[in-house]
Amino acid sequence: MKRFAVFAWAFVAAIAFLGAQEAPTPATFYADAGQQTKEALDASRLLQAKGQWSKAWNLLAAFDPDNKDGYVLAEKIRLALAGNVANGMLISFGFVDLAEGQSLDELRANPPEKQTMADFNPLDLVEALEKSGEAVPPVLSYELGNYLYTVNQEYGENWIQDGRTVQQKAIENYDRALAYNTYSEASLSHHAALLVNFQKYDAAETVLRKAIAVYPENLNFSVDLAGVLNDQGKFDEAYPIVDDVLAKPETSDATYNAFVEGIKAGLNAGDAGKTNAYVEAMIARFPDEYVPILIQHLIEVRMGTPEKANAVADAVTEKFSVDPNVVRSLLSTWLNAQDPQAGFDYLDRSIAKYAGDDKAAGTLHFYRALMYAETAQSAEDLKLAIADIEEAERRFGSVYDKDNQIFLTIGQLKDEWTQALAQPGTESGAAPSDQPQQPAAAPDASQTTGPSQDQLAPAGQGATDQNATDQSAGQDSTTDATSGATE
Repeated sequence: MKRFAVFAWAFVAAIAFLGAQEAPTPATFYADAGQQTKEALDASRLLQAKGQWSKAWNLLAAFDPDNKDGYVLAEKIRLALAGNVANGMLISFGFVDLAEGQSLDELRANPPEKQTMADFNPLDLVEALEKSGEAVPPVLSYELGNYLYTVNQEYGENWIQDGRTVQQKAIENYDRALAYNTYSEASLSHHAALLVNFQKYDAAETVLRKAIAVYPENLNFSVDLAGVLNDQGKFDEAYPIVDDVLAKPETSDATYNAFVEGIKAGLNAGDAGKTNAYVEAMIARFPDEYVPILIQHLIEVRMGTPEKANAVADAVTEKFSVDPNVVRSLLSTWLNAQDPQAGFDYLDRSIAKYAGDDKAAGTLHFYRALMYAETAQSAEDLKLAIADIEEAERRFGSVYDKDNQIFLTIGQLKDEWTQALAQPGTESGAAPSDQPQQPAAAPDASQTTGPSQDQLAPAGQGATDQNATDQSAGQDSTTDATSGATE
């Protein structure tokens, strides 16, 4: 055993020597590690840079087989996440050495049979290290926080520990690392997000202000801070944060999300002037996108100004040529506001306006059919739904090929509604007892998708807040039925 250990260390030293001029300078996170540990880490990092993930892992495993060195354990966690070709619930990992021209992404899509396998549960190993009395360096807390965040993202409640416990432990480790100024741009973002999940808004605000100070170029931190201030009801503090982001010349997701937070603050504060100013500025900043106008429609509906809501709905429908996503979103807003009649009135006047356009008329009849089914109170409503879906089918017949997915969807809906009409008691005037709360969803016929998230949620995220502003213009209350099928 001693002979093997001597040989293993000689191998480590040789690799470190050969790569001395190529290896990156050790991260400051490892500044307090012992000299031999630093050399082992350098050697492993050099192998990783060359795609030799299996050799890099084996080197660390040989150097610290019992996981007693907190710095090496931290590097093992980082390597396991970054360099595995396959894993089992992130507690076992497979590694390979890449051949020239190979990439991890390629092999992850089709993992090879021959791998270096390692059972490796960082959470248990770090807890064992703590109990042994060995020092737990800040970088180990940092890497364990990253690991637990990844576990929660990948598995949620389906891991070996429940999601809440995993998140709480991630927060504890991030807290400990941050106390020693051990953090990264990613860890600060993850840390703040976890704190918000636990509604620890004061702590999240502290983390985000630190992130803004260190990474001022990352505007997402400012947007997230505005969101946390909104969550705390600090609307007057949110406005200047939002305005600072909007003053930047570039237009990005951060710009969009800053407008969203400004609008939320205005709505929740009951400040119509601020709300309208942000909405109008958002429309001007994103002139070729319909979402800002749909948000304007949402606000007019919420404010109880039906004439303005109708005008906005008609204008956005015309501007975007009866885009099915626009139609769906407008109807969703009215349904969420429990005003289906406004939706029917919109469809009726739009059908009259676009009667000569088969594509537009087909879309509108399709959605009116779904609305009839959605709000059905009697057999007559389902008959109206069937009549509209048949008209949509006729109109689409002059626009799309016969094998288009939309015709399969229409056939399925007709069969469903016809069967519902045949149920006992339906003809007597009662709607079917199992009439769904929402219209049946249909496949995407054209391989394009409409918005499936709240338009008043940050770009790329679904709504998570419980306040009124989270019900958006694009929430799928009507259906994903066409979701681009009629485009």
